[in-house]
Amino acid sequence: MTIWPSMPDCGVYLVWPSDGMNWIHPEDVEQAEKWIPSSRVFRRDSFDGEYYRLWYGEQSIRVKPTMWRRVDDEGFSVGEQVEVLSHFFENEPTIGVISEIRFEKSSNRIVYSIEAREMPIPRPFVASDLVSLTKREKLDLR
Repeated sequence: MTIWPSMPDCGVYLVWPSDGMNWIHPEDVEQAEKWIPSSRVFRRDSFDGEYYRLWYGEQSIRVKPTMWRRVDDEGFSVGEQVEVLSHFFENEPTIGVISEIRFEKSSNRIVYSIEAREMPIPRPFVASDLVSLTKREKLDLR
């Protein structure tokens, strides 16, 4: 009996998971070679019986079951609009878009690259620095 992981979940391919390309859907080999191996955090959301679909922002690839390093899903996606919180003036508060989501192996955490006004902010952020503008609680001003 095979037990499949609950999805969606997140993970990284820090190393190439196997010899050859037969674990990648033939139509996705070119993109997979650009993305893997890397510290990119992929969201795995479905399995069609042969391939998992991995998303990185609006782009996806299909791969057969392979070893990857699972990481906690912090609820953010590439392309998502976020507010960078001040945290008592530690950060410059701003509105931006997540341009990269990476796993930092040395600190065992996910870091986020943000672009504000189409310019990259030079330092990475962690989830506690960010609030999703699509998930933000609305204030009742009645």
